[in-house]
Amino acid sequence: MNSTTVQAKVTLPHDCLAVVSELIERLGGRVQVDNEEEETIIVPPMAEKERPGKMLKGLRLREELTQAQLAKAIGVPQSHISAYEKNARPIPREKAEKLAEVLHSVPENFC
Repeated sequence: MNSTTVQAKVTLPHDCLAVVSELIERLGGRVQVDNEEEETIIVPPMAEKERPGKMLKGLRLREELTQAQLAKAIGVPQSHISAYEKNARPIPREKAEKLAEVLHSVPENFC
């Protein structure tokens, strides 16, 4: 492990491990199996400018929503969700509040 990675031990129900592992891998981390009984998930630090888009994508996937479904829920075109997730378009505070409500989060995750 170097100074650009963070290692954490997380306890969660076994039936959630696959979902959590998939999300971590989609966000750029990795899951490492140390032995048959224990898995270690290693997540590299995220550049601050990448955080809003990655948080949005991760939370959207957690809620099992498509970009189109999320766009409809907050009243924007699907292309805006795509641009938000790629950090190609800033997320306005008003939309961050709607995203937080739909994704069971807080607006600060998107600003």
